[in-house]
Amino acid sequence: MNEFKTARNWLDNADAVIISAGNGLSITEGYNIFAHDEAFMTHFGTFYERYGIMNILQGAFYNYPTVAERDAFYKVLFDYMVDHYESTPVFRDLKQLVGDHEYFVVTSNGNMHFQLSGFDEERIFEVEGNFGNNQNPMPMIQKQQAKFNAFVQKYRSQNVVILELGIGANNQLIKALLMQLVAQSLSYRYITLNLPHEINIPAAIEQRSIGLAGSIDDNFKELLKND
Repeated sequence: MNEFKTARNWLDNADAVIISAGNGLSITEGYNIFAHDEAFMTHFGTFYERYGIMNILQGAFYNYPTVAERDAFYKVLFDYMVDHYESTPVFRDLKQLVGDHEYFVVTSNGNMHFQLSGFDEERIFEVEGNFGNNQNPMPMIQKQQAKFNAFVQKYRSQNVVILELGIGANNQLIKALLMQLVAQSLSYRYITLNLPHEINIPAAIEQRSIGLAGSIDDNFKELLKND
């Protein structure tokens, strides 16, 4: 059985799925917060010309001279990432893979694309908040974290698959935490989809892990090939 068939078998037979997602998933959709590209200049060109801001990430943390200027940037960001967003094939494929399984999402992406693509907002943990709540995110983050912890406790001894999408190899905020869960729970399995140089599977969990290197959208299609 090849890795794609094994991964699909794990997903199909899971009691629950934990979806973890980073910037790689957003980049697959076409939203790159690191890029100084045409999309950035189309939406944020004024901020480049005025302050020399090169990408969305820099703009989000820039020390603007006034609160009004900061708010103006975040309004453009919200319009671009949230208000004008339409769910993409990547998310439709992800929903098909998860199917009717119980799930929880853990993501560092603040763009709210999981909610906007039909995932239950009560089952999403946005570890750094989201663009709709950037002024005081901690109460929301703490509430979401408590729900995630309860989910983990509920399924601690059951067959759980962690499906990791586009999280950097050395990420500590999400990846390290979830790999530790896999190491501690022998019924947990770990599937990571990422570019080849970002695949990182520790030896301690490699027997219960699969790394699918390449683009997330292509790997989704391969996982869904027989549907």
